Amino acid sequence: MSFAVLDARGGEIVGEAGEGINASVVRTGGAYTYCVGYPSMITRSETEVLCTAKSAVVAALSARAVEITTGMLGEARVMAREELLRRVDPERANYLSYFVAHDTVGYGPFSILLEDKGNIEEIEVNSPALPISVYTSRYGRCATNLRFADQSAFRQNVNRLAAASEKELSEDSPIIDVQVGDARIHAQIRPYALSGAAASIRVGGEKNVGIDFLVREAAVDTDTLAYLWLAIDAGLNLVIAGAPASGKTTMLGAVAGFIPMGEKVVTVEEDVHELRFSDSFANVISLYGERYNVTIREQVINALRLRPDRIVVGEIRGTEARDVFSGSNVGVPFITTMHSNDDPLGVIKRLMSSPMEIEARSISMLDLSLHMLQTGPSRRRIESVYEYRWLSRAEALEGTEIGGGEAVSVSRLVGSGALAGKALHTSKAIERFCARRGVSARRAARELEERSGYLRDSIARRRPLPSLCELAAEYRSRGVG
Repeated sequence: MSFAVLDARGGEIVGEAGEGINASVVRTGGAYTYCVGYPSMITRSETEVLCTAKSAVVAALSARAVEITTGMLGEARVMAREELLRRVDPERANYLSYFVAHDTVGYGPFSILLEDKGNIEEIEVNSPALPISVYTSRYGRCATNLRFADQSAFRQNVNRLAAASEKELSEDSPIIDVQVGDARIHAQIRPYALSGAAASIRVGGEKNVGIDFLVREAAVDTDTLAYLWLAIDAGLNLVIAGAPASGKTTMLGAVAGFIPMGEKVVTVEEDVHELRFSDSFANVISLYGERYNVTIREQVINALRLRPDRIVVGEIRGTEARDVFSGSNVGVPFITTMHSNDDPLGVIKRLMSSPMEIEARSISMLDLSLHMLQTGPSRRRIESVYEYRWLSRAEALEGTEIGGGEAVSVSRLVGSGALAGKALHTSKAIERFCARRGVSARRAARELEERSGYLRDSIARRRPLPSLCELAAEYRSRGVG
């Protein structure tokens, strides 16, 4: 067998997970362990039995000359159980056959853990000699009770998982970084990984988060959501910033739901299809970058050629940022994410520095930055929202110079997750909304209150809630907003 199931008994079960076989999150002291097959384990005496069953399954499948895929897990498990029944009792045969199947037609411990990708965000290997770790949406980082047999077994399973990319981890190629389905795989072996081998498998997937979840998890309140809804209606450009795993893409998918359904939207992201719109939002084109040798920048340029009303870019981190901002300069607003800390001027500095290098004449298209903060393993929230007002030469002394003859004044509209009422009196979002809709500032402020109340009432009274797109469309259909 290419991996071992370790003894992890003795803790308190605090959560259940997994689909193929029982998997439990066990707390021992203050530490959490993600245990597959808990509370059982594979004993040393059963290892030889497992290897025999695995050899029999491999021989049977090879004799049929068929392509081995994970779709054969069920069949392989039946074959393994039949072989195991010759040596162990039925209960153990059923238990052990699960692991044999994953080790023959799956990706070993990787495919076991990927069965629970609704809870697992990332699979981490720091060394073949150490237990595999996972980062879960609820408990944060947990050790598991799974470990590779050796470096060769690690490499074999990584290559099975990465096979569709036609890249192989080997002495000639000791580092790979590939996308397979909704998983992003980065793996290294010696000489670059001093521990012998290391890997991170980031599990992607749909980021279609309902408003009830966002508010229930304290990620955002309805006043802030109503303000962002107004800002999107006003056509403001928004950058969602934060550290890795702070919830940027989740929030991007949420606020993009407020884009009016009549707009033509083009989304650009890496190989993972994380941004989903409601089925009733028909006028959406989704483009991939980093696939078939097409870069994110090339796809942003292609997106602008499709005459969109708005573009949504999963993340900017290179030269594609220039084209996103240039497109806004000719009338195509954007929503995107980037890595940055909670510093409004730091966002500008990062955007203007290598490798993004946005020019001074384009940086003034930045209207809003929204900063996400991770406050716990499964807790992310909007920490702050800043508005940028770009100043004329006569006004420059009132703001901060950023170089290239540009100066900016920054207002904090949201602080510690709460909307600052006083800042709304001079809000750029309110001002732009008034100009677009031809309404007074007083009417726009009342509109914000009405939208917040509508969202709050919908959350309190309706189960299940419609999608954000449908909720916004329903509100507009009433002849308001």
